[in-house]
Amino acid sequence: MILDNMAPKLNGIIVKRILGALAASVLLHGLAQADGPSPPKLTAESVTFGATGATAIFADLSKGDSRKIVLEKLKRAKFREIEEEKQRGIVRCAAKLNGFRYDLVCRFEDDRLKLCVLEGRKGWQFSFYDEILEPQWTNLRQRLVKTYGAKRNTRAFPKIDEVPLNDPGGVITDTWELEDRLVVLAVQAFEIKDCCTNRLIEYTTCLAFVQPK
Repeated sequence: MILDNMAPKLNGIIVKRILGALAASVLLHGLAQADGPSPPKLTAESVTFGATGATAIFADLSKGDSRKIVLEKLKRAKFREIEEEKQRGIVRCAAKLNGFRYDLVCRFEDDRLKLCVLEGRKGWQFSFYDEILEPQWTNLRQRLVKTYGAKRNTRAFPKIDEVPLNDPGGVITDTWELEDRLVVLAVQAFEIKDCCTNRLIEYTTCLAFVQPK
């Protein structure tokens, strides 16, 4: 009974550690473009979540794929804006899901694909959280529920003042602890110093990650 009660806490700690490891490579990317013109729209649906029991994580990317294989698969599937960040051990590209623009981030360890992240846009404007971030988060949740089922640890979309600043774990809204993978949906808030005004600006974003076991 005690172990059963501890399980959600232990899972939460593991999830926050993963999100913390992703923070430097995921959250800080693209802030210079976050408040500029919207990126060009993609013309085709390019992202699907791998089903439980399948080898795929996203699209046809599989656990253990080398960086070279992942790059070849992304190019063959006509993903756009492919970038390789060798020092951070990641490959990223633009992706589209139900008409929404995201970044697909692939993280490697020892040149083997370990997990994938689908990251929403980042913004700081007053209306961004409700008008842009929440619809992106809702879109991710609906697709994840469709793929992995409604049975999960879940909570409602948080109010902006409920999201802790500079906490890599942010607010975890949904967790699927499946036989072959861990799937998490979260909302995050963080501060970045503006290079022009030297003031701290609060950004928010949402992301979903899938880590095979």
